[in-house]
Amino acid sequence: MTAPAAFGERVLKFGPALRETRLSVLTPFHKHDPSALLEAMARAPEGVEFVLLDDGSGSAELLANVATAAAKLNAPARIVVWGANRGRATARNRLIAEAQGEYVLFLDADMLPDARNFLARWLDVAQRERPFAAFGGLSLRLAKLTPETALHYNLFGASDCRDAELRQRAPAQFTASANLMVRRDFLAENPFDDGFVGWGFEDVDWALRAAQHAPILHVDNPATHAGLDDVDTLIRKSEQAGPNFARLAQKHPAQVSRFAAHRVARLLRLAPARAALRGAFAWLARDPLGAALMPVRRTALNLYRASCYAEYLA
Repeated sequence: MTAPAAFGERVLKFGPALRETRLSVLTPFHKHDPSALLEAMARAPEGVEFVLLDDGSGSAELLANVATAAAKLNAPARIVVWGANRGRATARNRLIAEAQGEYVLFLDADMLPDARNFLARWLDVAQRERPFAAFGGLSLRLAKLTPETALHYNLFGASDCRDAELRQRAPAQFTASANLMVRRDFLAENPFDDGFVGWGFEDVDWALRAAQHAPILHVDNPATHAGLDDVDTLIRKSEQAGPNFARLAQKHPAQVSRFAAHRVARLLRLAPARAALRGAFAWLARDPLGAALMPVRRTALNLYRASCYAEYLA
């Protein structure tokens, strides 16, 4: 677990401390403004605190915006500020160390709660179910669909928006670190692996490890993934995720071998002219002619992702 004094950090504090903290809402951010998320939860139930971490954004304007939003909360808030980007896993571990609540709730900076009583519903789950970990689900209910983000909207809707009954059939596989509530003492014993750097799969690794020690409960208390990406950003993140996917496969060979992306990546490793194929997948995903159907573009992007993973698999 990352030491609190690491990376020459500073901590900004807002509001008085609670006598009893039931839930810590934890949000790391890097160059993405979580102010809208904070504004959506400005009237938090009693016993809730907010802890954010600026993972080396390097923007005084962004930090000022977040500080303004934090100061308007009716709950205590702290912003941990790092001068350098250390990655999602390391940032989440630092947030865990800073949290005071019995439970912590991870929310990404580009999310919005679907329900007005979103936090109250999470507190109710914590009190009634007493789970080690619980995942509330993801949605597109409040997301804005634009021509630039249409592919991500379609892809996310097809792969990530599932109800609790369906997710519970494969609880670890369908758990993400966004809208995830976990007992803080369980996280202290089972932190994120900060060997995952860059983008992707640190949450999948955590869920696969956590499921070996305790059940993961799935409930219907979704949050919208509002920060949809354009195609070029999706392609860049796919390229960045290759080493992390390989690390995931190395740590969990039995489970990851059942993932469709892994099976396709293994096949693509055997294909001649892999670079040319990858370029063709990217071209089709971008659809410069505007002629491809959305399912075709979605398949092309998934193939592009798998081709990136293939470059790093042993």
